[in-house]
Amino acid sequence: MDCWTHELEKASTPEEVMHSANDYLSLWAPRELDSVDLGLAEMRIESVEDIDRVKRSLTTPFVSLQCSPRSGAHLQELASYFWRASTRIQELRA
Repeated sequence: MDCWTHELEKASTPEEVMHSANDYLSLWAPRELDSVDLGLAEMRIESVEDIDRVKRSLTTPFVSLQCSPRSGAHLQELASYFWRASTRIQELRA
């Protein structure tokens, strides 16, 4: 398990998940993906509800079609992280 997923697992509140997800997105977008073409440059995690919005944005077919093969792998990893973050928030709220 990577350190980012570990951060999600040890989060004790949805807000901790939100802060971790915001950090994760800000590190990934400029470094590994063409953030402007994929719409990641405009994405911000300012509330817990933004986790689901980003998750949906990352998993749309349009986003996948805009990726190079290399970026596609990174996009899949980023989308998987946001799926887990969303699930973790649901767990914490239950």
